[in-house]
Amino acid sequence: MVLAVAGQAAMVALQVMVQEDAAGAGSWMMRLILLAPTLFGMYMVWRLFLNPYISFGQDRLRVNNIFTHYLVPYHLITALEGRTALTLVVSGYGRLPVAALNAAPLTGKAKRDTVAQELLRRRDAAVPRAGHGFEKRSTLGLPEWLGPVTSLACFLVGGLASALG
Repeated sequence: MVLAVAGQAAMVALQVMVQEDAAGAGSWMMRLILLAPTLFGMYMVWRLFLNPYISFGQDRLRVNNIFTHYLVPYHLITALEGRTALTLVVSGYGRLPVAALNAAPLTGKAKRDTVAQELLRRRDAAVPRAGHGFEKRSTLGLPEWLGPVTSLACFLVGGLASALG
């Protein structure tokens, strides 16, 4: 996570330098061409490294993978698999990988084992409740409109600054 935040900070610094250089030349089209890949890169760093997480709820586990979100009732978890990564075996839904606990060296097996122990403890104490079933949602981003709106706003600001300058 630290590397992902540092990578995003480096992208922002690089983009500021490019924007300042292009602003001095007076070419807003150059700024637009250089801005689009940087925004996409920042978005992908966020999606791949900063967004995946798990959180424990009262009755369900929330697994926020890269492009899929799951709400898994504890009582449906039948087994935990994986030596370095964590994979849930969910009754009636198959295997569910947990992207937040991957095999990355910085994540470490200790974190995976701690989460697995907590999941087993909650599973053993779980009581099925009505209306708290398994849910799966696929998504391209959180929120979906953020990427295009941010890109459009930056393009408009770049064009306005070029027109006024």
